[in-house]
Amino acid sequence: MPVRRNRAAISFVLLGLFIFATIVTLSILASGGNYETSQLPAPRLARRGGPALRLSPAVPPEVEPLEFADMSPDQARDYNARVPFVPGKLLPAPAFRYIGIPEDRARARACLAAAVLYEAGDDAKGEEAVAQVVLNRLRHPAFPKTVCGVVFQGSERKTGCQFTFTCDGALARSPSPAAWARAKEIADRALSGHVDKAVGTATHYHADYVVPYWGSSLAKIALVSPHIFYRWPGRWGQPVTLTGRTEPFERIDPRVAAFDGLNPVAVAGIELAEPEVIRPTVPLQSLAIAGVPERALKGAIVRLKDEEASQFILQLDPGAFSGSLAIVGFTICSGRPNCIVMGWTSAADVPRTFPVLPAALRSLAFLYRRSSITDTAQPFWDCRRFQRPVASQCLPGTHN
Repeated sequence: MPVRRNRAAISFVLLGLFIFATIVTLSILASGGNYETSQLPAPRLARRGGPALRLSPAVPPEVEPLEFADMSPDQARDYNARVPFVPGKLLPAPAFRYIGIPEDRARARACLAAAVLYEAGDDAKGEEAVAQVVLNRLRHPAFPKTVCGVVFQGSERKTGCQFTFTCDGALARSPSPAAWARAKEIADRALSGHVDKAVGTATHYHADYVVPYWGSSLAKIALVSPHIFYRWPGRWGQPVTLTGRTEPFERIDPRVAAFDGLNPVAVAGIELAEPEVIRPTVPLQSLAIAGVPERALKGAIVRLKDEEASQFILQLDPGAFSGSLAIVGFTICSGRPNCIVMGWTSAADVPRTFPVLPAALRSLAFLYRRSSITDTAQPFWDCRRFQRPVASQCLPGTHN
C-alpha cells in the first residue's frame, strides 16, 4: 500500500524539507510542550527525505518506506549499540481483542501468523514481539485498519514494504507444519487479548545488523534480540493513541491463504467465485421478503434474495438519506442471527446471481451485516456517495 499522506502533512514537510542533510541530535517537540531527545553517536547517518521534523499533535506521522543505510552488518551493529534507549518507564499497549466474523478472523490470524513466523523465525519471544507491533500499528491512526492490511502495507512496491518478508520472495518457502501451528497459536493469543509488555507501544523494529533511515526519527525503547524496537516520540507513541477500530474485509495474500487452506477471495462472509468479469444476462426482478412490508424498504427494491441463507441484494435509491439505509438493513435482518444485506445504486451493477462476484463488489454502495458470533450488527457505506460522520462507517477504500 502507498505511504499515507494528507494535505496538512505534505505542506508542513515541504516547508521544512532538506533544511539539514545530517542528523546528529534528534529533538522532537510533541504535544503539550514535552521534549524527547536521543543523541545519535558517530558515524553520522544522513536521513533520506530530510531531517527529523516536528510532529503535529493533530496529524498522524508519515509511515516511511523501509530503506537501509549502506553499512556492513558489523558497522550496523556498532552504530545501533551506540544509540541510547529513551529514558523512562516502558508503557504497555492496551489489550486488543479482534472482533469480526469468523472468516475475517481466520484471515487475520493467518496474516499475523505469517508476519511473526517470517519476521522472527524459530523464536517464540521474538514472534510475540512482532505480533504486538502489528497490533499496535493496527490501532494507530497512521496505519491500515485490518491485520492483513498492516502486514502487507506497501508490498506492491519494490521498496515500499513495511515487513520485508512480503516483498523479498520469502513467501515462496512454505513453513513447516510445526512452525506454522506455533505461529498461529501465538497469533491467536495476540488477537484474543494477550499483551507483550516487553515492546510497549512500539510500532517499528529492525534487526540489529541493519540501520533503517527512519530510525533517527523514532524513540528506541526495547531490545528483543536480535531486533530493536521503536515508537514515535511524544503523544503519537503513547498508549492513548492506540484506540483505532478494525475494519471488515480482511484481504489475505493468496500464498498465505494456501498455508492455512483458506479461500483468499472471501469478503463479508460470502465465498466468492473467481474474479472474471461477467456481464449480467438475467433480468432484474422485484421481490418481496417475508415479514418486511414494502414501505419499510424506504424506496429500495429487493432484486435477489436467499432467505434461508439470509442474504439479500437491493437496488438503492441514489438520493436516499444514508441513515435510512441502516434502518432498512436492520429491518430486513430483524430476527435473523446471521444476515447480510448489500445494496447498489445502479441497476447495471446489481448482481443477478449468488455468489456475488468480486467485480460487482467494486461498485457496492451499502452493506449491513449481522453476526451472532460477535453479537454485532454493523452498517457500512460507500462514503464517496453517502456522507458519514466517521471513517469507521465507510466501506474499505471509500473514505477520504
